[in-house]
Amino acid sequence: MLQVLESHILKLVPELKDSIDRIIPHFSIEEFKKDEELLTENMSCERLFFVCQGMLHLYYTYSEEKHVIHFALENWWLTDYKTFPDVKPATLGIAATEDTTVAVISKRDYDALLLAYPLLAVYFNNIHQRAYGAALHKQKIYATISKEDFYSYFKNTYPELYQRIPGHILASYIGISLETFKEFEAGYIS
Repeated sequence: MLQVLESHILKLVPELKDSIDRIIPHFSIEEFKKDEELLTENMSCERLFFVCQGMLHLYYTYSEEKHVIHFALENWWLTDYKTFPDVKPATLGIAATEDTTVAVISKRDYDALLLAYPLLAVYFNNIHQRAYGAALHKQKIYATISKEDFYSYFKNTYPELYQRIPGHILASYIGISLETFKEFEAGYIS
């Protein structure tokens, strides 16, 4: 599975080809079952996850309910980016949306790799720019259309992703109850 990560790094920064055999051993592979937690709120956030296979979701808890705010599919990275830089208690949680295999790196190894291989910072800059852009786009769409229109937008724009996400998690992401989600599904005409 680490070959998935290796391919992803070399796709974005081919100049790392001569160093990749020294970079990859800093990562380990972990497997998580559907609904299993990788990071819980208030846990020390000291790991960064690369999705080799499967899907993760990022959430926060409010009024004893989980509110999903982001997904990470194959070839995406995920952590609580607010607390990871300083290894503070997480303000967000991460759970497996489906059975998932991830490559994991500790904050200590991440920092050491960036110092040893400055070109790796180009790789992480590329992925973080893409992720930030996607988050801003979602925020814009979410703020400018109704919940029902956002449901339709998501279903039509990301049909493969829509099929992979359980209804209760997608409802949370959209910001509606599971009952409302089911009503949207029942009334949706493609």
